[in-house]
Amino acid sequence: METAIVLKNVASVKLMPHFNSELADEVLHGMVVEIVDKKDDPYYKIRTQYDYEGYVHRNDLVLDSNEASKWQKENYAIWRLTVDVMTEAKYGSRVAATLTRGCLIKYTGVFEDKWEKIGLADGSWGWIRIGFAGFIEKLSMAKDEEKLRQRIVKTSLDYLDTQYRWGGKSHFGIDCSGLASMAYMMNGHYIPRDGDQQQEYLKPIKREDAKPGDLFFFPGHVAVCIGEGRYVHATGREGYTLINSFNRGSEDYREDLDRIYTGTGTIFGMEVKK
Repeated sequence: METAIVLKNVASVKLMPHFNSELADEVLHGMVVEIVDKKDDPYYKIRTQYDYEGYVHRNDLVLDSNEASKWQKENYAIWRLTVDVMTEAKYGSRVAATLTRGCLIKYTGVFEDKWEKIGLADGSWGWIRIGFAGFIEKLSMAKDEEKLRQRIVKTSLDYLDTQYRWGGKSHFGIDCSGLASMAYMMNGHYIPRDGDQQQEYLKPIKREDAKPGDLFFFPGHVAVCIGEGRYVHATGREGYTLINSFNRGSEDYREDLDRIYTGTGTIFGMEVKK
């Protein structure tokens, strides 16, 4: 199996292998993908760690399976919305790269004043401010359920006001299922990329039994429950991520979504593959 590391800050995963194709997903710097097919060069068909397939331009990848196997074990990620990587441990140096939340980097354990040295996918090194990155902690769904639920909600809310982008998965633009998948991914758990896949994958529960971190589903749409009948979602209607609710009479009530609601799903209490 040939694998590669995502080189670009945010790399487009196309539905079809050409420039004008619809955006299906995005992969972030440092993520490891499997190369499925190269016949449509310069676009390679790839498979992500959450089993999603699409086409990525070869220039957005580092084709080195040996190095990728090492990166597969990295779980040190950017946590700030955007972070400049400097060539030296000072702001007066050159910006070598700009990374967004969720990008994976190499941890070195080297610190200088208020800076830490980190490694990038192209083999270079740079400096970011201490506290701008951290290890992704995979909390137990059984032992740390409440803590994990609150972290999923917090991660979702961090994307408030982010513009809507079909297939997006970063603070440059995000869609509804991208928001749900990132909320889980940044807390150590992978769920499928698309809303219909997420609904099929998660354990169905009654809406009245939903707790923070569970997902609400609608035709072609998904939202993250934040509690008390409220949810956060990236919506194309308003064009950004916001909070709405099922509570009639509330200012944030969405009657249209209430009317077409199709189900609620939870990852808690189920066995997961990854």
